[in-house]
Amino acid sequence: MTVAVGIIGALVLVVAYLVTIKEAIRERLGSWLAQKPVRIWLLPCSVLAYYTVVASASGQWSAVALGALAIYLGVPTMLAYLTGPKSDEAMSGRDLAINFCVLLWIWLPIEVDVVPVKWLHVSIGSGTPRLYPLGIYAVVIYSLIVLTSWRRFDMHCDLSLKKEYLVPIVTTFEVLSVLLLLLTLPSGLVQAGMANFTKLNVIGLPSEVAVPLTVIFGVPAVLFGLTFAEELIFRGGIQNLLEQRLHPLLALLIASVVFGLAHINNTAFGLAFPNWPYVGLATLAGLGYGYVFLKTQSVMASATVHAMIGVVSKLFFRSGGCS
Repeated sequence: MTVAVGIIGALVLVVAYLVTIKEAIRERLGSWLAQKPVRIWLLPCSVLAYYTVVASASGQWSAVALGALAIYLGVPTMLAYLTGPKSDEAMSGRDLAINFCVLLWIWLPIEVDVVPVKWLHVSIGSGTPRLYPLGIYAVVIYSLIVLTSWRRFDMHCDLSLKKEYLVPIVTTFEVLSVLLLLLTLPSGLVQAGMANFTKLNVIGLPSEVAVPLTVIFGVPAVLFGLTFAEELIFRGGIQNLLEQRLHPLLALLIASVVFGLAHINNTAFGLAFPNWPYVGLATLAGLGYGYVFLKTQSVMASATVHAMIGVVSKLFFRSGGCS
């Protein structure tokens, strides 16, 4: 039962997630919400109702989790409701402050694990129960609607990947890959090895077939599973907002440092908190992702590079001597 609920629940949210990314659909939804401002409260209510259904159906509902979600979504919704829908994209200092408040409130509670974003423990067969990140999809849907449809803040978010994005995407991927390898391989932080890939290739396909297939299907899976959400917050949100008042390069630098510091609690390389080596590498990667966003003004483009780096590092490298 839990497996079925997890799969159906994930599919429902993924469809809503992909639909919401489409700019034209968000614009129509924003217009409908603005006709009666009280409708903005349908957003948190929908998320809470969805959580109640999927968690209850799998026997994992929690009053504490529901309360945390209610506060988490209720605060920015109240701010959006009280300030009202915007009618244009012009951004005053007050608008900048409100957008930053909404964005930081959406991001920080997740970053410090105050709000549950993985709602279901699902075990397939005899495997270890895994957490479904349904909350991540819900947060992306919520933030896109509130910030882009209600607040009229252009987060440069759409499903399209234009052909002119190809050069900065490929170039940045190549440069970042070389730099990250030069910093991690000689230091022993990582070692070349296909341990993760071997685990995925359970049916034993020949490597010359399995490797490209894994990358081809892995990049979209990682893109829409995590990296898009991160890029939406850090590039479409933080870097984009900073550009409203600062030089674009300074905005890129600050957003990259914030991105790096957000990974201080990561356990990569077998290191505990504070993981400063990973902060440095994440900052460097953030500079690359931010550069792509600066050149393309597209969250989808920066998220694609982010996903490509993530897939290659996870599949073909493993923690080195620090583990």
